[in-house]
Amino acid sequence: MFGLGGSDYLVVIGRNLRRIRESRGLTITELSRRAGVAKSTLSMIEAGKSNPTIGTLWAIANALKVPFSELIEPATIVSEDGVSIKLVEGVGDTEIYLMKLRKGSARRAKPHKGVLKEYVLVVKGSLITGPMSNPKYVGELSTYSFRGDVDHVYASPDTDSVAIVILKYGGRE
Repeated sequence: MFGLGGSDYLVVIGRNLRRIRESRGLTITELSRRAGVAKSTLSMIEAGKSNPTIGTLWAIANALKVPFSELIEPATIVSEDGVSIKLVEGVGDTEIYLMKLRKGSARRAKPHKGVLKEYVLVVKGSLITGPMSNPKYVGELSTYSFRGDVDHVYASPDTDSVAIVILKYGGRE
């Protein structure tokens, strides 16, 4: 999968989290309640001493009502259970990610607040992706888009897979 150079990215995530949380006047206790993430976990992330999962970072971003990319920076890689995502670029209301999934891995994602659409281009392998209620098989060099504000899945049951995922944000709460 991806190689990480040192733990500098953990410090960046922690610094970004603290800055956003404090700018909103939230305590760690309040953010913990909103995100459903333990206070101790939030404290460790802010201190740059915890390697948060993709799910944890999404829960925090949703609770703070910010794009995922505000917590990380381009080239930051976050991994969880055979799934790795790398932020390529965040421009305006659009984020571009490189996602790699090991054979047999799956990422079940909760609705992303403010994400109107997710666009997927499978570069290598194949994916089962889309809303949990009706995911689709997407083959190599094929595309698919779906609403990002519903429960959805990315799964690679048959082979290692690579995809470009574009998130298009819309009206924020």
